[in-house]
Amino acid sequence: RSGETRSAPQLYLSAVGLAIAFCTKEDMYLLTPVFLFALFLTLVWEVLGARDRTTTFRRIRAEVAEFFGRAAIPLVTSAAIFVGIWVTFYSSFFTHWEKALAIDSAIRYWWGQHSIQRIGGPWWYYVPQLTLYDPLIFFPLFAVIIGRLQRDPFRDGFGRVCYFATLILAGAFVIALLRFPEQAPLVLLAALGAAMLSIGTRWVPDRFTRFCILWALGALATYGWAQEKVPWLLVPMVLPLSLVAARFYADIVESGAIRSARALVPIGAIGALTLWTMVSVNYLYEAPIGDEPKDARHAELLVYVQSTFDVIKVVRRIEEVAEKLGTGTQTRLAVSGNATWPFSWYLRHYPVNWSADVRNVDTPVVIVDAELKSLDKPLEERYERETFEIRGWWEPDWRSLTPAKLFRWLFTRMSWNGSGSSDALLFVHRDLKPGTQFAAIPVDPPPAARGYPKIPDQLSPEAVWGTAGNGPGQFNEPRGLAIGQDGSVYVVDSKNNRLQKFSADGQHLHSWGREGNDPGDFKDPCGVAVGPDGSIYVADTWNHRIQKFDPQGTFLEQWHAEPGFWGPRGIVVAPDGRVFVTDTGNKRVVSFSAEGKQLQAWGKEGSKTGEFIEPVGLAVDSAGRLAVADTGNRRLQFFDLDGKYVEEWRVFGWEEFYTEPYLSASGDQIYVSDSYAHRFARYAGSEKLTGQWGRSGTGRGDFNRPIGIAAAPDGAVYVADTMNNRVQKFRPPQ
Repeated sequence: RSGETRSAPQLYLSAVGLAIAFCTKEDMYLLTPVFLFALFLTLVWEVLGARDRTTTFRRIRAEVAEFFGRAAIPLVTSAAIFVGIWVTFYSSFFTHWEKALAIDSAIRYWWGQHSIQRIGGPWWYYVPQLTLYDPLIFFPLFAVIIGRLQRDPFRDGFGRVCYFATLILAGAFVIALLRFPEQAPLVLLAALGAAMLSIGTRWVPDRFTRFCILWALGALATYGWAQEKVPWLLVPMVLPLSLVAARFYADIVESGAIRSARALVPIGAIGALTLWTMVSVNYLYEAPIGDEPKDARHAELLVYVQSTFDVIKVVRRIEEVAEKLGTGTQTRLAVSGNATWPFSWYLRHYPVNWSADVRNVDTPVVIVDAELKSLDKPLEERYERETFEIRGWWEPDWRSLTPAKLFRWLFTRMSWNGSGSSDALLFVHRDLKPGTQFAAIPVDPPPAARGYPKIPDQLSPEAVWGTAGNGPGQFNEPRGLAIGQDGSVYVVDSKNNRLQKFSADGQHLHSWGREGNDPGDFKDPCGVAVGPDGSIYVADTWNHRIQKFDPQGTFLEQWHAEPGFWGPRGIVVAPDGRVFVTDTGNKRVVSFSAEGKQLQAWGKEGSKTGEFIEPVGLAVDSAGRLAVADTGNRRLQFFDLDGKYVEEWRVFGWEEFYTEPYLSASGDQIYVSDSYAHRFARYAGSEKLTGQWGRSGTGRGDFNRPIGIAAAPDGAVYVADTMNNRVQKFRPPQ
């Protein structure tokens, strides 16, 4: 608008709006290229559709030059407004200047989500949702394109060639859908491109209409490509589609075509279906209904993951308990696990023990995860037990969809395949009357964190190296560490997606790796280990694989686990060359030969011997035992190299679930990192500390979430001071 009116105030308002959008919406990094490309093609379209293209091109070039000439000062002012708002919010009102330029991290976030396909889906993921929920604004875009292809006369041979190319590519798209589905979106893009070229030579609407059409097509293509598929990302597509649809309906109303049955009947039918859809999704089936069977449940495509109606029932049950006890909102409750949300909102007026571990039950109501079976037996005599759904979801199986099932869903919202849920257990005391005292009942979930017996010592480092950045010797969240046979130090530079090699005193020697999934690339690697032959093994965490290199960084091979890794983190190589990996997401340890042949796997989620909750660090001690950092159970579990359980050592700290502790053996003692306690410790047995060092800070010897740790044969200990983006070298007293 400011480009048409040449109004500086409107340009300033645009800068304010754009800056606020960047501060509140990560996908502006996707939309901005779409805007710019659509704006550029809007002008190209004008040239393409002109009878005298040379003259039109010169006129537009002169217009653009004249605009930038006259708007130089307003543009600079707008840029200053944009930067001022940007810096204010991204620096948290000037308190974190290091975050003021967040472009790199935002782009890496989007590319990271796309690469790992955390919430992935097919390229056509949004097409059914737009078709079923927004047909009144989705179909007009294609009605405009197809209508112009069929109606407007050709002006030259180029437009005719593009028209027939469109028909050929449309046929190729249908064939690709059936035979080569992975290539189908590329063929579709080519068909749409040819169609727009053909239309562009015959029809030139006003600039805003052109921009909206190109914006809508660009948004559909971009979000169809991006592997972050969630219903709420329909909004950036619905907006331009709405503007195109408005122009379409304005045309048929102004031309009188709306009075014909050929237009009025389908639009009326689609409008009625849209109205029913709005009512059903907003007022009838906006959340999963736990009382319905999971294989026959009312469901909406737009409801991605939602709290169920069971949550309201549980809240009402709690209110009934409070009324019977006469304690009202002073009724004591205990809630643990996934149910923390949304009950932290619904129970905000109650005194609730939001414990990660329910060790003793002394409240009339307890809510825990359904997987936590340890409460069943201790509470069975005094408490009633009920399973309920916290959150529910429906992932439609499009392969099982039939016309009859689709028709039924359209008018009844009955899903055509089963749904899933995250479940919890509700325990309610059987004896509820005023004045009841609830004696503590001991149960056996994962152990609670133990506070350290004393404050940590302060140890002055021998060497400190590294700063934030991506240059040689700089880091972005260093994690795993390993010591080479020559005393060199290998550091996993996690967020820079590379491995760096240093001398023992911190001199940078070599770096390799970049973000990607090709051999030698990394995606948030975490662990590193050195084999007896000097080979380097890296846990390439979010590529879900192990990579092997020679000491110079030359890629040798890669491998995966069966049935597949989920976020491998810790890695260590035994003296005999066997490679051990913590498959953290799958709660197990997997062993391999040096060539990547899988040998064994053991462990599952739980707190018994041989079970794990968030296993991370690994080490092999002088006795040839494998130590595993069992984070959620706050212990080290020891196994022989064939996976047989030996013993466990209880540790102090590790209060946070995502502490991400790493291990390193020094003889028969184990060094352990405790990132949220900003220290590292050494154990010689269960709860037997032989030293702990560190505190929160940025000075020498201080830490900000230390994660990786490696003990060298000469007694030196290297610690990855992760959020301070550096490595510190210590020599702890023996």
